[in-house]
Amino acid sequence: MYLKELKIWNFRKFSQKSNEEPGLRVGFNDNLNIIIGENDSGKSTIIDAIKLTLSTTSDERKLLTEKDFHNSKNGKHDNIRIECVFSDLNEQEAGIFLEWLTFDEQKNYQLEVRFTANIINEGHMSGRIFKTTKAGPSNADFFLDGLAKEIIKATYLKPLRDAENELKPGISSRLAQILRSHKKFKSNDDETHPLEEIMLSANEKLKEYFDSPYDKGRTLIGDLSTHLDEFFSKPKHSDEIYSPKFEVSKTNLQSILKRLSLELDDNTSGLGSLNLLFIAAELLLLNDKDFIGSNLTIVEEIEAHLHPQAQLRLLKYLQESLVKNGEVNNTHSGQFILSTHSPSLVASTPLENVILISDSEAYPMDSNSTKLDKEDYEFLERFLDVTKSNLFFARGVILVEGDAENLLIPTIAEIIGRPLHKYGVSIVNLGNTAFNRYSKIFCRSDDWLNKGLPDLKLPVSLITDLDIKPIQQYSKSAKQYSIENQEQLINLEDKLELNTPLNFDNYSFEDKVFEKISDIRNEINFLYGSNLKADKNEDIDIICGKSVTKEFLEELEKRKIERLKKEYSRNSNLKVFISPKWTLEYSLALSSINVELAKSIHEARFKEPYNNRNAAVWNTMREDIVFGDNESADLAYKIFKPLHKKNVSKAVVAQLLAKSLKEKSLDIKSEIEDDEYLSYIIDAIYHVTEPKLQEEK
Repeated sequence: MYLKELKIWNFRKFSQKSNEEPGLRVGFNDNLNIIIGENDSGKSTIIDAIKLTLSTTSDERKLLTEKDFHNSKNGKHDNIRIECVFSDLNEQEAGIFLEWLTFDEQKNYQLEVRFTANIINEGHMSGRIFKTTKAGPSNADFFLDGLAKEIIKATYLKPLRDAENELKPGISSRLAQILRSHKKFKSNDDETHPLEEIMLSANEKLKEYFDSPYDKGRTLIGDLSTHLDEFFSKPKHSDEIYSPKFEVSKTNLQSILKRLSLELDDNTSGLGSLNLLFIAAELLLLNDKDFIGSNLTIVEEIEAHLHPQAQLRLLKYLQESLVKNGEVNNTHSGQFILSTHSPSLVASTPLENVILISDSEAYPMDSNSTKLDKEDYEFLERFLDVTKSNLFFARGVILVEGDAENLLIPTIAEIIGRPLHKYGVSIVNLGNTAFNRYSKIFCRSDDWLNKGLPDLKLPVSLITDLDIKPIQQYSKSAKQYSIENQEQLINLEDKLELNTPLNFDNYSFEDKVFEKISDIRNEINFLYGSNLKADKNEDIDIICGKSVTKEFLEELEKRKIERLKKEYSRNSNLKVFISPKWTLEYSLALSSINVELAKSIHEARFKEPYNNRNAAVWNTMREDIVFGDNESADLAYKIFKPLHKKNVSKAVVAQLLAKSLKEKSLDIKSEIEDDEYLSYIIDAIYHVTEPKLQEEK
């Protein structure tokens, strides 16, 4: 059996819906679950809700206070309700929970465990909180007891803050709690535990030692008794006689365990090593659990005081404990629910095991909940690294395709008064144009939405280049090759005598533009398994070739912008922002900051950009920009040409330009905000920061 779903009403930040549905639903995988999200998103609340409902193997007591009851605009709620729904019970488990069983929609066994808490608001009991834990169908549930209550308990690894003290002896020793819950330390009431026998024997030997004479028949106990006789009044017949004795420990098991410590060796250990020792101790309870029951382990903030490599080793161990030789490991099998702030852990975890908490909702990333398909998961598993994983911990995300955008956009955001770090926005450099795969992470599946579950509200901006070259890139005799409509497609199909019909459903040809005949021929061969030879070039040229004109390119630009916006309009939170011309840098060359761009290109191109010879080159370029009569597109092409020819690094130019813009931020703020060639960047920034602005208002 495993914890399939958690439902929360009026617990801390999660209230309840207007239709009295739970304020939060979390669906879990039956093996590994990584709960992630920004600070204060509710990760710890989820962990505590499970602990309150199921309890833990170490019998940790979680106190409930009035602060735990949700406080809304309409006032504080006086009731909390939490439900844990278990599924996939085997016959033995179903027998244990027979009195409390329900059934899901597929008529499979299901167990609903329900925690409720109520505040009394009247009378002499006012302020008291009454808690109950029951199981069974709603309105017909009753208390769990005995073995049924015991086997749903979770093993809990608390956030690691001071492992050294946790492993020391003391009244509230965590080590004692762990050991007391282990079956090696459980015995019947009428049995003496072996540890108690050891301590009885040790105390007897101590008594013999201190009763033994050391100087002319004197003993330490005798000396102590002599002194005590002077301190106490002479005893009467009814008075208790005080007799001192030395002991290693009280001989009951609980006292013995509270006096134990756990150490690595005699050398001083660092906090990280002690934390790993602490985790190993906690996992004793996991290994100790019988196979029946949920075998659920909750790990809260496992990254605290553990460096990334130790985090990964721990996660690898937990993953391997679920499977052994490709099969379920019955010794360590179970379900893990981990909360984390660590991008390293997220990057090392299959995306299907991730649950994102955002805007008081839980969004599992499994294939039933997103629009990602098998190939997308495989791709993201290869390329969703630590840097890109920070998108899961943000209040907004900007996806870009290169270093230049990654360096410049944060600078532009600061200039217009919307610094991304202040608004909790992550900018993620994909290093390519794999927007389609990454964007699906933020898109809920049709099955998800058809159940009435919420769409993901996390705002995402996709910033991409138009990638259609300007007229200056072509000679007067140049042609472009494109398929613009269904009629043209049919004509091409007839001419080429293809076995497989061409169609727009298999592939979107509308704004695909090819510079050579062979490019479109190769594309058709790849898509349709054809084997077109070069002798078909003339047929393709007649039907698909067009002379390159400014008007033709403008039409292509319009079509591509429309297609991209349609393609990425899957949900309202995700929007695509496209450079108005060719690329980011070419659009910058058309913009009001083209002087700064040209200067940055010049400085990146020459080691000594302002010696006599190079200074003359820069002065000529600057005069052309400021005083020249060149058409803006011709000038932009001239500025951009060293980047296009790869004479300079785009990243270096972007770094220099960002520095230059920061120095002039006050002078150029209004120009940047009003520039038509920069508006797509401004709009992208506003899309991911506007929700935060509304909250502040």
